[in-house]
Amino acid sequence: MAMTLRLSPKIDAQLGELAQRSGMSKQKIISIAIEAHLERTGQSDQAQRVCDKVLTRDKDPLERLANA
Repeated sequence: MAMTLRLSPKIDAQLGELAQRSGMSKQKIISIAIEAHLERTGQSDQAQRVCDKVLTRDKDPLERLANA
């Protein structure tokens, strides 16, 4: 799917330098960055769900430990 991405001149220049140093296209670098961000975000969401579950499930023992 085609997409237009508007970058500031500074970011575009930095991206161009990174692309040249890494031997990848700007498009590839941006795709990798987006994939990494989505993976991190997904892991954060999953970790939050697990924490919420544990805090709900073990509320009483955790409160007793906090007050000990």
